[in-house]
Amino acid sequence: MNSKPEFVDKNLSLYKFVSGPYDNNAYLIVCKQTNKSVIIDAPGDPHELISAAQSTDTEMMLITHNHWDHLLGYEEITSKFSLRTGIGLKDAPDMIPRDPDFQIRDCDTLSVGKIDIKAIHTQGHTEGSTCFLVNNILFTGDTLFPGGPGKSQSSDAFKTIIESISTKLLVLKPAIVFYPGHGLHGTIRNAKDDYSVFEKNCSSYEIHGDIEWLS
Repeated sequence: MNSKPEFVDKNLSLYKFVSGPYDNNAYLIVCKQTNKSVIIDAPGDPHELISAAQSTDTEMMLITHNHWDHLLGYEEITSKFSLRTGIGLKDAPDMIPRDPDFQIRDCDTLSVGKIDIKAIHTQGHTEGSTCFLVNNILFTGDTLFPGGPGKSQSSDAFKTIIESISTKLLVLKPAIVFYPGHGLHGTIRNAKDDYSVFEKNCSSYEIHGDIEWLS
């Protein structure tokens, strides 16, 4: 594999790939003991991701949510590997281009090689948005970014995503590094600090759209 890992520890290697019209992030997690791997999300033009994954035994692909920019490379990836695909239960009915092999529920644990992956349902950006926790690494899709929450389509959706983030993600260990669906990674510690400022200063939650913690 020619790609440089984003993160390495004794159990796994993590590779990040940026592609598609909206510069989406896709991730490849490889178990160091077994060389089995899992792909997180399927953006367009996944050629580098596919090339890297072909040097591993790719068993599974997990989709964080059903927005099209995270699925543009779905058909190309699934045509190259004999793998199972999964997405959050509430996003499965509207998944394009085809139904997933399995649906993921909150607190499900999935295993690839010696790696355990915990699913965390974080409704708000979509009904079935799901984050994936692997040891001290969290994949947040479009739920949480270093600067704020993912985009919300209504004030109700904003309240929902805030509840998901504050009760399910910011309660995790501060040292956890999270990797979103676009852009750079962050830490739970920094996100919690920024959210505390937002919570103190926000006069109304009747807002939606692209909200920043420190705007």
